[in-house]
Amino acid sequence: MAILIRTPTDDEWPAICRADGRAFGHHYSDEDIEIGRRIHDLSRFRVAVDDDNDDTIVSIAGSYAFDVTLPGGTTMPMGGVTWVSSAATHRRQGLMRAVVEAVHQDIDDRGEPVASLYSSEGGIYDRLGYGVATQVRVTSIETRRAQLRPEFATPSGEVRFADGDDVVGVMAEIWERFRRCRSGEIGRDDAFHDFLYDLRSKPQGPMTPAFYLFHRDGFAVYRMEEDWHDGHPQHTVHLIELVAITADAHLALWQTMLAMDLVSTIKTRALAADEPLPHLLTNSRLVRTTEVNDGVWVNVRDVGIAFGNRTYRIADKMIIEADGRRWSIDGGPDGASCKAVKSKPDLVTSAAGLGSLLYGGVAASSLVAGRRMTARNDDVLRRADIFFTTAATPHTQSFY
Repeated sequence: MAILIRTPTDDEWPAICRADGRAFGHHYSDEDIEIGRRIHDLSRFRVAVDDDNDDTIVSIAGSYAFDVTLPGGTTMPMGGVTWVSSAATHRRQGLMRAVVEAVHQDIDDRGEPVASLYSSEGGIYDRLGYGVATQVRVTSIETRRAQLRPEFATPSGEVRFADGDDVVGVMAEIWERFRRCRSGEIGRDDAFHDFLYDLRSKPQGPMTPAFYLFHRDGFAVYRMEEDWHDGHPQHTVHLIELVAITADAHLALWQTMLAMDLVSTIKTRALAADEPLPHLLTNSRLVRTTEVNDGVWVNVRDVGIAFGNRTYRIADKMIIEADGRRWSIDGGPDGASCKAVKSKPDLVTSAAGLGSLLYGGVAASSLVAGRRMTARNDDVLRRADIFFTTAATPHTQSFY
């Protein structure tokens, strides 16, 4: 068996979609294949092909060109790794690792200091240098009982439904302001916004096409699933995104969402761990977290650039070792520098541990307690917890 890893050609895009569909249990229609091609740069993909079987694609990985927000609001290029799969007929040959490492090399060659991905399974990517940096919170809200506290209710009229050609442009302007407020969120170019709008304009299973609510400083995107229940309506709203730059926008959007007729439940994966909605309700228990999963996994490709471009909660200096290499991070609220050194480390971890620390959502003490890091002493660990973490929980609503 002769396996070749290479960059795919444009003509192979339908075959890539078919191979991905087999791996993930998804059917790509001709329309899906055409729409998806717009946002996929095949020069960023690598495929393993079986030379003995008509160059059949047996493993795939690729990446998107994103930029990600770091603590402090700065942004940095990022390779969003995606479409990782191997055919069931070619397991245990190291193909997945080989194509992912080929994509990593391409990310390095493009000068992108970090790679990030969502993992379909939790036990795959630690060994490839990825650490969990954010969480996905699955939330259910019982709308018929959920009421805003009277002192928080605002006059209606600040939120409007929108559709048509102007939706994408308005959404793009608000998104660019919003995504700089939260570490871990990514930028979206015009092609990505257009792709999302086209994707959300179609029904999805039993759910309607997306509806759009706009505030001058935010928006909400949701689908609705009908359930008339023998004449007793109990529809479900599936909230795809809720974007609020200001507290007023957040309150106005939620007031509108909770006031929808015929709806019994709002379900969503879009809310950050520090979502303030429970504090606005007369009964905070009605915002129920039903599951917490790993969110984005981060692989730091260039430690000096990645940790040197973010800010830190206090002014301090930490020397951290990962996989035998050491860096000195000298930073604070106004910026930082990070350089390779040979000094005695304060913290020792792995490449995956660095990935978990970068966005500021994982405490060093949690990694130490989980045997993924060691600290020189308790004082170092106390300082590290404050130094690396952020006030707002890192979060991303962008799935790729």
